[in-house]
Amino acid sequence: SAMIQYEGAKFHPRLLLQRRGSVVPFSCMVALPGAMLAVVLKLLAAHIGWPWLGLDDRDTVAGVAWSAVISLLGFIVVFRTSQAYSRFWEGTASLYRMQGEWFNAASSLVAFCKLSKADKKDTFIFQHTLVRLVSLLNAVVLMDISRSATGIHGSEFTSARASELELIDVEGIDRQSLLMINEVTEKAELIFHWIMQLVVESDNRKIFSVAPPILSRAFQELASGMLRYHDARKIASVPLPFPYVQCLELLLLFHLIATPFLTCMWVKSAFWAAVVSFMQVFFLWSLNSIATELENPFGEDVNDLPARDLQLEMNRRLLMLLRP
Repeated sequence: SAMIQYEGAKFHPRLLLQRRGSVVPFSCMVALPGAMLAVVLKLLAAHIGWPWLGLDDRDTVAGVAWSAVISLLGFIVVFRTSQAYSRFWEGTASLYRMQGEWFNAASSLVAFCKLSKADKKDTFIFQHTLVRLVSLLNAVVLMDISRSATGIHGSEFTSARASELELIDVEGIDRQSLLMINEVTEKAELIFHWIMQLVVESDNRKIFSVAPPILSRAFQELASGMLRYHDARKIASVPLPFPYVQCLELLLLFHLIATPFLTCMWVKSAFWAAVVSFMQVFFLWSLNSIATELENPFGEDVNDLPARDLQLEMNRRLLMLLRP
């Protein structure tokens, strides 16, 4: 799914009502039953009082304890949201830097052939093979990260999903190589190794017209791109620690159940008891849902990075290199 695009510097009222990619509907569904329960409890209290609950609206100890719980829960939720925000931008930056490094390497290698004294056919084959492999490498990486984010395992999944992205003349790659890509698990590493071998073999045939120290820059950019790929894969594969998430979910559940009862103790109006109960649960569950959406920017959700658009953008850049 394509990521939602909007102008961040402007206020858009229509965004407030948009359900696609929003956490508001889910948070409302969680908070609404508590608000309704608060109204029911307030009506019951008006007839039979609180003795059946063992609560007293003058119980200051309960108020202090509840304030401490709210403060602790708010801190934990905000901390998770801040960590999720950092993970989102770190993953996004790693992916864009990876593509930038690989494009710079491909651009440099194509430029190094400008004054080549080798046979023009060999130069032509090298440039087109390089572009095909870089396009294939980018697609495999995007799908591999997506697989890690969704928890799906298997080399067949990555191969099938990579073929769904637009590739540059994949038919130009021999059948044996394609079968090998389909069989191995480390597809990105295999294609990266082929690119390195292609550059070495081309250098041996004197296709490049630059000195070895200058050519080594392309190797460095290719390797740097792989490091960025592993940085992104780390975020896709490693979630937040389970004990932290488990305790947070338990605290949110406790807060959801206790809020209607305790709100009715200190709010006289049934209407405002419902409003206060709803808003407390809504805000905390919204923040937690936002964190869940942002923790991993890779996948197929509407709030994840659009793999197809990134592949198309990379292909356009690579094809530009082949223009005379």
